[in-house]
Amino acid sequence: MPPPPPNPVPVGPSPAGAAVSAAAQRLLDPAGMALVERMELVARTAVEGMLSGLHPSPFFGSSVEYADHRPYTPSDEIRSIDWKLVAKTDKYYVKLFEEQTNTRITVILDTSRSMQFSGAGGITKLDYGRYLAAALCHLALKQNDAAGVATFDGEVRSYIPARSLANHFRHILTALAQAEPGDDTRISGVLQSLAGRIPRRGIVVLISDLLDDAAGIATGLSLLKHRRHDLLVFHVVDPAERDFPWTKVTRFKDIEGQGRVVTNPRTVRAAYMERFEKFLGGVRAACLERSIGYELALTDHPYAEMLSAYLARRARQTG
Repeated sequence: MPPPPPNPVPVGPSPAGAAVSAAAQRLLDPAGMALVERMELVARTAVEGMLSGLHPSPFFGSSVEYADHRPYTPSDEIRSIDWKLVAKTDKYYVKLFEEQTNTRITVILDTSRSMQFSGAGGITKLDYGRYLAAALCHLALKQNDAAGVATFDGEVRSYIPARSLANHFRHILTALAQAEPGDDTRISGVLQSLAGRIPRRGIVVLISDLLDDAAGIATGLSLLKHRRHDLLVFHVVDPAERDFPWTKVTRFKDIEGQGRVVTNPRTVRAAYMERFEKFLGGVRAACLERSIGYELALTDHPYAEMLSAYLARRARQTG
């Protein structure tokens, strides 16, 4: 995806209908959001909400999805009796249905130092993450869910709780636009901190390059999973990180740290590629073992196309 134009194209009102600052305006990508909003982000596991919506709820209600029966009691409405079952068993039972509900979608965006990387002078991982986070929040609000966002590096830098108020999208875009690359990543501690601040189970989306201790990442994700959130991980990777395209003697700098080394890339490429593939495989396996959605998001692949393709696959798997 190319960097945003210097003079962003004006778009219509956000889902909240509120004006946004010039810095936040560039995150309103009309073509990308139009593509994404045709999709649905539906929870795979039961979530808690307040309104009628798209997601399965842990509570029984009166939607069309049949769940179970229980014996009739005098306080039940007559219309809830399953008369076909009465005819078969000569006993009175009422139908229970699985209530459909809205939910809270919280997007957690990594703004650590490594997210500023861009191997070929294109879009940085951080800007890619901003667009992706904005699109997810836009989609959530479009489907009458509550949306919130958190940014972090070594600690939580900003946190906007999930809401569906009229001007909420403006606050989300402003927080995303103002996020600046910070310190080194500390994903485990950040996820543990946020786990205590997200009050009800819902959908939690982590957008990060995951350049941190693998065991710590797994610990943080496990805690959120233990709290029964439906988790998604978008692993943001620059193509240069995957392909290691350098051929001439190059000075490499640790993107999160003080290390530097001058070397011939050809002598280290094979070892680097092996370690990088092991890193990708380990992260993917940690997510799959915990039933966490995982998607590799390469920054040269337009975010809206990547997201819509992922949501289409997720809908087929959920259905």
